[in-house]
Amino acid sequence: MMIKFSIKNDRSFHLRSAAIIKQNGKVLFQRPVNSENWFLPGGRVEHFESTEETLKRELIEEFNLKVDHMNLCWVVEYFLETENKKIQELGMHYLVEIPEDHKLVNYENEFKGMEEGYVHKWIEIDELDKYKIVPEFVVPQLQKLQDSRGIEHTVLSVIR
Repeated sequence: MMIKFSIKNDRSFHLRSAAIIKQNGKVLFQRPVNSENWFLPGGRVEHFESTEETLKRELIEEFNLKVDHMNLCWVVEYFLETENKKIQELGMHYLVEIPEDHKLVNYENEFKGMEEGYVHKWIEIDELDKYKIVPEFVVPQLQKLQDSRGIEHTVLSVIR
């Protein structure tokens, strides 16, 4: 059971784990096939699962990618308010190392992973501003991300 619960009909809380996968000046993103919003791969944490275990599970499910090396680099408290809903999300973002010879590295355009309903794309760090990437903190954080020697805590409130 995923750690997601509703407080009222229009309010919910999510605990999410996400991967920052950088390779050759690019970062891996995904989006639902029916959306223009790109986001970092990952997913909601299952009950009694660590955020690191979640990310390992999600990367196997989505890309058949077994990961051994990851470092927590961002802890994000994200508050999203729209006309008819309020979402609070706690996100743990890991810098993930993948093998240079994994087939995932070879894709140049949009591609499908193993999970139905999503497309993926490697986006150049210098071109992130050309895409609708959510949540809004991701682009500026990626542009200044050098390594994972420290953990950065961010609190972001967005009204759409």
